[in-house]
Amino acid sequence: MSADLPNRIAAYVPTLRTCDDILCLRVILHDFGLVWASSPVDERPELVAEEPEPFDPRWDAFLAAYTEHLCAQDGIELPAWVHNESRYLDEFWFAGGCYPLDRERTISTTPDAFERHGISIPEDELLVV
Repeated sequence: MSADLPNRIAAYVPTLRTCDDILCLRVILHDFGLVWASSPVDERPELVAEEPEPFDPRWDAFLAAYTEHLCAQDGIELPAWVHNESRYLDEFWFAGGCYPLDRERTISTTPDAFERHGISIPEDELLVV
């Protein structure tokens, strides 16, 4: 399907399997985030069309939430795989950890897509710089 796009989100799974949580965040938010931001809007749906292979329930949900978040920002139709039951967590997870003093900010600024998938992360941590 999208195998000719080496930077599609599904292609990151082999790297993510070898990373700790902090590096996973960096790879997804920085590396894939830059790919998304630098791609023409009409090519972006192809970057997320292929479902990433499941490898960890937390990160499976995170990839779906991030995809949903990016697509919503750009008015792009969501790929069906983001709605798979395995892409939602039963208990909330604070991606990247959360200090007790930062918990309120994290919860109050978590984007809807992440909240739906059971993930809390401050919206400002999703900015690609």
